[in-house]
Parts: sequence; C-alpha cells; structure tokens
Amino acid sequence: MSFFSHAQETDSTKLSEFYLDEVTINSGRVPQTFSEQARIVTYVDSEQLQAMPAQSFDQVLSYVAGVDMRSRGPLGVQGDVNIRGGSFDQSLILLNGVNMNNPQTGHLNLFLPVDMEAAYAVEVLEGPASRVFGANAFTGAINVQTKPLDKNNIYGHVMAGEYGLQKYTGRVNLTSGKTRHLITGSYKKSDGYVNNTDFEDVTFYYHGSYDVNAGTFDLTAGISDKGFGANSFYTPLYPNQYERNKLYHGSLRFTNKGKIKVSPTIYWNRTYDRFELYRDNPASWYTNHNYHQMDAMGFNINTIIPSKLGKTSIGFDARYEGILSNVLGEDLDDPISIDGVDNTAYTKGKERYNYSIFLEHNVVLSKFTASAGLMFNYNTQLAESGDDGFDIFPGIDLSYALTDNLRLFGTANTAMRIPTYTDLYYQGPTNNGNPDLKEERATTYEIGAKLDNKWYHASASLFVRYGKNIIDWVKYPSEDKWQAQNLTELDTRGLTFNSQFNIEKLTGKSSFIKTVSVNYLGLNVDKAAADSLVSNYALDHLNHKVTLGVKHKVFLDQLIADWKFIYQDRNGSYTAYDAEFNPQETDYKPFATVDLRLSYQYKMMYFYTEASNIFNVEYYDFGNIPQPGRWFRAGIKMNLDL
Repeated sequence: MSFFSHAQETDSTKLSEFYLDEVTINSGRVPQTFSEQARIVTYVDSEQLQAMPAQSFDQVLSYVAGVDMRSRGPLGVQGDVNIRGGSFDQSLILLNGVNMNNPQTGHLNLFLPVDMEAAYAVEVLEGPASRVFGANAFTGAINVQTKPLDKNNIYGHVMAGEYGLQKYTGRVNLTSGKTRHLITGSYKKSDGYVNNTDFEDVTFYYHGSYDVNAGTFDLTAGISDKGFGANSFYTPLYPNQYERNKLYHGSLRFTNKGKIKVSPTIYWNRTYDRFELYRDNPASWYTNHNYHQMDAMGFNINTIIPSKLGKTSIGFDARYEGILSNVLGEDLDDPISIDGVDNTAYTKGKERYNYSIFLEHNVVLSKFTASAGLMFNYNTQLAESGDDGFDIFPGIDLSYALTDNLRLFGTANTAMRIPTYTDLYYQGPTNNGNPDLKEERATTYEIGAKLDNKWYHASASLFVRYGKNIIDWVKYPSEDKWQAQNLTELDTRGLTFNSQFNIEKLTGKSSFIKTVSVNYLGLNVDKAAADSLVSNYALDHLNHKVTLGVKHKVFLDQLIADWKFIYQDRNGSYTAYDAEFNPQETDYKPFATVDLRLSYQYKMMYFYTEASNIFNVEYYDFGNIPQPGRWFRAGIKMNLDL
C-alpha cells in the first residue's frame, strides 16, 4: 500500500506541510484529502529535495522540527530518526509503503537502497500509527517515495567538497507505451572530517510501472553497499571501529482499477552487517568481528470498500523476521558458514513472525470527518516470552472545519513496538541485552488546529503520550555496562508549531524574499524510573527545537540563496572520557547551526555551492561523537528531457 499519494503540483520554493485540498494522503488506511484529515504531515517533493542544501535523507529530515535527527556519520553514513521525543527504534521507515525497519537494530532503519536524488517525495507523519501500519509505528512514520516519470529523461550530478568528498549520480527515466522505468545509480566517498570517519557508498535502484487492463504493477529492486569508519559510534572506549552494510531489496505491488480498491504487496529485504570493534591493531582478547544476516519479508493487502455510510478498509499484513549471527540470537544446533569469511560461522539465530489485521472506517459529513479503526496483532516471539502474543490497538481521528481555511482536530491512538534482536540478545564489552524484554506500548492524545490560505500555511498542536514498558539502555554511574530494560512509564508532553509564508503569492509578483518558514517543537518528559539511572537514548530527548528557512534572490532572478537555521536544546547527558579514559557525565549543551546553498539555474543546467554549519559550531549531538564543522561543497546537475 502506498503511504501517501502524490501531490498534483509541486513548488520548488517550499518545505512545508501541504494544506491543499487536492493533495491526498494516507495517514489512515483510507486515503483522504488533506482538508478532511486530522494528522500533521510534512511533505517534501522532488523539486524541494533538489533545491535544499542537503545531500542525504538525514540532512533533509533534520530540517523537520518534529524530527530529532541524530547522525553518527554525515551525509547518510548512519543516522537515528527520532520523532516527537521517541527513540530511534520507535520510528517506522517505509519505501513506497514497504516496511524497511531493520529487526537487528533501529540504527540501520534509514539504510535504504535508494539515493535521495531518486526520490519523488519524502513524507513525515507525526504521531502514533500502529493501527495504520502495524507494530513499530510508535511515534510516527517516514515514507520515501519513488516514481517513474511519464517521459524520457536523463539526469546527472557531480559534486565535490572538502575532506576528499565526491559524489556522482546518474538517473534515467524511460517510458514506452504502458511501461515506465526509473533506473538510478549513485557513488559517494570521503576521507573523513576527523580520524576514522571516512566512508564509501554505492547504490543502485530500479522502479518499473506496468499498466495492464486490470490495474498497475509496480516493481522495485535495489542494492546498497556501504563501508565507513565508525569513530566512537557505540562506545568512545573503542574509537577505531568500522562497519560494513549491504542491503538487497525487492518488492512487487499491484493496484487494481474499479470501485473497490484492492492492493496486495510482497517484499523482501536482506541485510548483511559486519561490525569491527578494532579496524586494525586489535587487542589480544579480540578474536572475531560481529557478523549478521537479516531477512525481513512480508505480504500485505489493503481493500477499500465505498458505501453510502463512508469508506471501509480491511487489511492484512504478515511479516517474517529472521537473523543469523555469531553474537545475536539463540544457539544453533549446527553452525552455518559465512561466505568469504574463514574460521568464523553463524552460531546463533532467531526467527519470528508478526501478523496484523486492520479494520478502519471513514466518514465525511459536511464539515466533520472521522476516521476510526483497530489493529489486531499477534507476534510469535511475544507469545514465547510468556504472554499470549495477541494485542488490540484502537484509534480515532476527528476534525471539524470552522471556516474554509481553519480546521480543528483531535486524535486518540495507541501504538506498540517489538524489541529488536540487539535489545534482546546483544552481549558486548559495554552492553548487555535482555531476552526478557516486553513490547513497548503507548496511548497518545492530540488536539490542534490547521490554517491555510493562498500564501500562508500553519498548524499548531498539543499532544501527550503515555508510554509503558519503554525500552532503554541504562546504567548507574558506578557501572561499566549498559543494560537493556523496560522503564515502567515514560510520559511525553509536547507542543508543535509549523508555519510557512510565500511572499510572492502574497504580493502577486516576484520579490527579493521568496519564502520564509518557522517551525517549533517543545517537549517535556516524565519518567517512572530511578533518578540515578543514566539513559543512553530514551531520556536524551529534545527540550526545544526551532527551524527557520529563508529563500531569497541574490542580484539575479536565477541566483537563489536557501538558508536553513536549526536550534536544538537537548535533555540528558553523555559519558565523556579524558585522555586517561576516566569517565565523566557531561550535559548536552544547546547549539545552533546554519546551512546555506547558493544556486544558479540556466536552462537544463543547475550550478550550486553550499556549506553546512557555516559558522563552524562545535557541538555533540550524540554521545562523544564530534559532529562536522564547516563543510564546503559544490556541484553541477543536468536534467534533460528527451
């Protein structure tokens, strides 16, 4: 099932929430126009993606106020997606509606087989969505869309920057009769901005659409191979870490024609992960790297039945998750050899299945809309742990239009998150997993308003999330190891505000300033756990985040400046180490960064220069990992219709 349908028109000047009646989104099982639904959705189309000072999905998401994008490595090397104060394991990542979450660890959720420049759109749904998308859509969902164009087109991009940065991207769209093909490849590398932060990344992706009399088939396939220096990624005690990830992806979806809509999808993702605690010169006690093979495959179907009483959706989802590893899982009866690796075998493994049934009904009565539904979920691993494995998750969204431009909304939704294999089984020099972990659960209430007119779009909301059994890696200051535990409760209260001004639409003519956007997220978290516990993830939430965007002309109409300002004030602390590796808890300090792109468009050619963190601010966004300072880049893009 497609997460959101596509906008009917695009505007390269804005990163905003779409409040346009003609935009249809799927924040529920039944698509609704934006004017009828009651959720906060941020939509970034392909033209916006091409224009902003970003080279990867993590950079794009950092400009969304509701997203706490904590990057360990820059430019898509590795990033944790946290929505509205949740953890990186609580956000669901989708590719064309396909669940891409990695059951090994949420650190790999944003590892996708497609480059940012092949995306048709990126969408962010804020708030729980388990009754729509199943387990793990705990605090929100992010969907990356691709789409073959209805024309022949060639696109190329060459970029270079400091620290030996290079990027080369090629994209071809081909159409013939009832078939459309998107073929793209990308390569990027860097020597690293500090020691052991180098990376090399290769991606190939295909999306084909085939029209038949009964409907349309969409076939996607992708491969990504990425290796990178992981300086202090998981512990500063071992700064010379290295990681290699490979991902193979395939999916097939059919969308029928007709009054009753039926959309089945099958998919398969296989990930290989090699983690080296010592990239070179290992300690005498270190004998093997960590090897993992993850398989996630599934089938889902969604049926939409219209009637005089509204639209009813019935859906089913079945997902298999299996791991082979030399460190994660339960002991295998017979070890399995690892291709290309001598003297090491997969000695552990685990399999689990998750089944979900969805039921939802939507009603539109004049100015009032309602969407209510249930998810019935059964998980085999939860059943093995002593529970019955069966859960029900209801939810409802309501909205009412006070005027043509102002709509009030309220929602009440429940959500769940299943522990990852790392949560359950990882045993390392600084971490201990916990095989007795229970699933996380939460109930979220939200009220808000949305306002839109020709030149101004805004939303504001208040929400509270009551979480139970929240999983976190914690320890007491006197301890050396982090332990995975279920915190008793974690209640999160938040305020969101999003606004975007289009000055040219206001004045009806070209102006120096084109657009201005101002967005804010404020959070307060109460925990039912010992105050002396040190949290590694769940309590390191943002207190405040402000994003500001300004786009304006520079002398010529074709010369454009795009500024992105981000301010973050984070709760919590991290363990800092001195030269003798003596630990000391250090509070996160607030910081502000500014990114800028200057671009010039001439016919089919697009020239740009950009810099991230242009004021060279020193900050820590994740533990002891220093973030890049000022980083200059420049590139040329060609976009040619044939």
